[in-house]
Amino acid sequence: MRLIDQLRAALGGLPGVEQGPSRFNAHHHAWSVSGREFAHLHADDLLDLRLPRDTQAGLRGDPKAHFRKSRSEWLEFEFHTSGDVAHLAALAREAWAGVKMRR
Repeated sequence: MRLIDQLRAALGGLPGVEQGPSRFNAHHHAWSVSGREFAHLHADDLLDLRLPRDTQAGLRGDPKAHFRKSRSEWLEFEFHTSGDVAHLAALAREAWAGVKMRR
């Protein structure tokens, strides 16, 4: 199975998740819960996650994490291996939980 398919299955398997176009760019595939987007693809190896700031702070040393110049809830991640996908699936669960708790 391709990495992108592994990632789609992991994110789509979270409870209550809906998949569709991103509200930020209709050409990007996205995942939402309770009407709030928590993840979207920028490319087949680049995922944007809406992560709480405390989680983001713990990822400062991750070379695959791309931080924006300005403050943002969104953090971009490269993925190139099954291990990367597993790591992103765990982070996506945090993003999912963070969005779900806000509702």
